[in-house]
Amino acid sequence: MSSKKQPVELAICMGSSCFSRGNKNNIKVIKAYIARHGVCDKVVLKGHLCEGLCKEGPNITIEGEVFHAVDGTTLPALLDQHLKKQD
Repeated sequence: MSSKKQPVELAICMGSSCFSRGNKNNIKVIKAYIARHGVCDKVVLKGHLCEGLCKEGPNITIEGEVFHAVDGTTLPALLDQHLKKQD
């Protein structure tokens, strides 16, 4: 029997505010992180519509927890934190 863990779900807000405030770049950061760390099988990357948290954006949801003001410098640490739970 396999005890393979479910992949971590990352949901990127694709609303115009979050996208223009940094999620366009955050998508690139996430894709590069996944490739660099070889964790493609541990992550499910999804886009979602605006959730009305524009003033706090760019917003990214990881495993149901919303993170605000995420940028390319804070994002790798968030990914490390959540993906290490998979090891």
